[in-house]
Amino acid sequence: MNQQREQLHQQTRTSQQAITTSFDAEAQADGLLERANAEQAEQATLLDTPSIESQYATALAAQVESKHDQVERIEDRLESLIEQQSSRLQQSRSQQPGLIALPSTRTKWQQQVQQQQSTMQRLQGRLETVREIKDGMGAHGPRIEEMATRRLRHLEPGLASDWDEQQEEQRRTVALQRKKEIEQRQQSAALGKTLGTANTLILAVGTRS
Repeated sequence: MNQQREQLHQQTRTSQQAITTSFDAEAQADGLLERANAEQAEQATLLDTPSIESQYATALAAQVESKHDQVERIEDRLESLIEQQSSRLQQSRSQQPGLIALPSTRTKWQQQVQQQQSTMQRLQGRLETVREIKDGMGAHGPRIEEMATRRLRHLEPGLASDWDEQQEEQRRTVALQRKKEIEQRQQSAALGKTLGTANTLILAVGTRS
């Protein structure tokens, strides 16, 4: 009887252990699955979120396009004004007083022509300036890009700051890599010199022997 009870207790303990092990395995599986889902969601978020460099490049391209369109509109407007002013100037010149006109009349006509010529020169000067902005080069690149960069930094200082930090980090990384390369070359040169000296001593000893 006691032996049967012991067997029954043993079977009960074995069943309980099996159940506990099953629960532990399921809990571990659930934990692994939850972790895998979290990592997958994090990776998807990283893929969906554009990098600082990509965001900055996109924003700068939009500002460059906006500035380019703005300059072209101003250029077209100035060309139209110059064409109109040219017609006014020709009209003024065609109204030159005759030989019998009073001196005051001739003086007034000359003043009008000079005024029209001055207006024409100012418009032409502005058009030249606009074209220099459109096609000219500044200290760090095309002038339109410089203007667009200043505009972007004014509108989105946070993005500009993040981009500056990233560029500085890249410069530090490149500088550190170059430093390591130089040190490695120096070490290689020193090692080669040491080996050369050692070989010379070995040959000298061998010759004496």
